[in-house]
Amino acid sequence: MKFEFIITPGGFLKFNWPSQFSEWIDNDEANKKLDIFYKSAEPEINKLFKKIGNKFKRLRKIGEYFTIGIDSENPKNGQHIELVAIFDLKKSKIIHWTGKFYPTRYQERELIKINDLNTHFVKLNNEKIVILGCHDLSIFNPRGQASTKNGSWRRETAKRFKKICREFKPEIILQHPHTTDTPNIWNQDWKKVEEELPYVKHYASGIKYYDRNIGHPRGSINEVLEKTKKGDVIDFVYVK
Repeated sequence: MKFEFIITPGGFLKFNWPSQFSEWIDNDEANKKLDIFYKSAEPEINKLFKKIGNKFKRLRKIGEYFTIGIDSENPKNGQHIELVAIFDLKKSKIIHWTGKFYPTRYQERELIKINDLNTHFVKLNNEKIVILGCHDLSIFNPRGQASTKNGSWRRETAKRFKKICREFKPEIILQHPHTTDTPNIWNQDWKKVEEELPYVKHYASGIKYYDRNIGHPRGSINEVLEKTKKGDVIDFVYVK
């Protein structure tokens, strides 16, 4: 079998926080210097493919693009960034970067949000694809959006992103959540995607089946996988 995209969870890899930003950096200022983060993350991605050696050749035969969630955190103050890279397996190089733009409420201060929403929209193989970080999918959550205030940053950002989605008319959405241990986490979000974006033919979440708080999953893996995909999606399960 051959696959167009192979998807990983968020934080699949980690990279060292750039030394240039040893102290707190303003979000807008950080967005002007995202290339520094990309250049710091790229060696870790290349190291991954070098580590698997001959298996990389096999990977190139079955896949076209590898989407990689890769995070970093400042050990001094907890400021962090959650990136997603698209790696072209045929060309053996990263062809696109984006990252989480819609933090959880607990992350609002520490997360470096990717301001340019257009980086989430790419065209590959004559198909329109949306790349989402972990919590980005929550802009489609009906309950979450109902609780945001009119005119707030959250409400306005969600409106802008949905507007771009309607104009772009994506066929594929790929999400990179960090952990998913129950189908309830993203179920309502994906249902809303189907309602608001009927032209989306395929979607999938890269799953790390785990709950970091209680130490074991709350739902069955079959239910989780079933509720986080649509269309032509094949699940690969790796048991550590």
